[in-house]
Amino acid sequence: MQIDIKYNPSYALALVSLEPGEEIKAEGGAMVSMSSNVKIETHKAVKKQGLLKSLKAAVLGGESFWMNTFSVQGGKGDVTLAPTLPGDITKMAINGTVFVQSSSFLAGSTNLDFDTKFQGMKGFLSGESLFFLKISGDGDLLLSSYGGIEEREINGSMIVDTGHIVAFEEGLEYKIKKFGGWKSFFFSGEGLIMEFTGKGKIWMQSRNVTSLGGWLKQMLPPKKQ
Repeated sequence: MQIDIKYNPSYALALVSLEPGEEIKAEGGAMVSMSSNVKIETHKAVKKQGLLKSLKAAVLGGESFWMNTFSVQGGKGDVTLAPTLPGDITKMAINGTVFVQSSSFLAGSTNLDFDTKFQGMKGFLSGESLFFLKISGDGDLLLSSYGGIEEREINGSMIVDTGHIVAFEEGLEYKIKKFGGWKSFFFSGEGLIMEFTGKGKIWMQSRNVTSLGGWLKQMLPPKKQ
């Protein structure tokens, strides 16, 4: 499988070239185009999950648990993939486990395993969804961002706004906290933060979707009484 990322960092597009027998799974709605000999199968992204757990994730996190798997028949084929928001795509070759902000997953090798890690109700005080996908295995992973992607190596501690997190490695420990005191939490525009400690990599996006939503809301005309 060959992956070529084009038009980054602002409006990135992933061109995936598949050989017979190769497959890639992607989030629902990510397909832009595909060769006529490409076959698509839709399936649940998270396996071995009970009904109650699925409902909790769907209601609280707005998370889609369906993915599309693309494969080719009768020769080579191409699939192009793109995220919903304007921004970058980065390719990661993982061998282990990473935690990915649910909205940042674009596609990955079919041998990767997916699970969810729910961060609790704290995020809803600030209107932020704190669902992360736990992705494990050995294969290629495509992550997307709103804006550009910044990769940092942490060796000690670091504080990151939750709305800017794309992914982080399993070796890092973290705590979810409010930004400063209650006054800062509600009026500073920062909301929740994650304080990381340890050694490992983190990927951040240069723009915040929640902040964009707040700005757009301010631009809307007032409702008529």
